[in-house]
Amino acid sequence: MRVISVRARAICSATESEEKVARAVSNVLGIDVTGRAKWLRTTGIFNEPLSVLEVEVTGEEATAVADRLLSLLSEYELEERTERSGEGEVIHLRFDKQEAYRGRLVLGERDAVKVEVRRVRA
Repeated sequence: MRVISVRARAICSATESEEKVARAVSNVLGIDVTGRAKWLRTTGIFNEPLSVLEVEVTGEEATAVADRLLSLLSEYELEERTERSGEGEVIHLRFDKQEAYRGRLVLGERDAVKVEVRRVRA
C-alpha cells in the first residue's frame, strides 16, 4: 500500500493555548506544523469558543510520518483501526493530546489528536 496523505485534527477549547495544541500535533506527526496548520473557529455546545487545528501532509513526507506512527502499533491495533474500501484504506488513530504535548505518543480516546492515514494499492 502507498500512503497518499496523513491528516491530523485537534480541538482547542477556550481554556487551552493554541500554541500548545499545535505543539502536541507537531509532536504526534514528528514535523513542525507552524505555517501549514489551518485553524477553524467555531462554538461548542454552550456557545463557548472552540478552535480546531487541521493539518494535512502528502507525498514523501506523509510516507515518513505514517511509517513512524504505524510502527508504534501492534498488528492487532493496526487491524482494529483500519477501515477498508475499494482500492484503499484509512487508518484511524487517536493520541492523547496532553501526553503528545509532553512528547509521548500514547493512544487515547478522550481529548485526542486524531490522525487519519490514507493508503491506496500501489
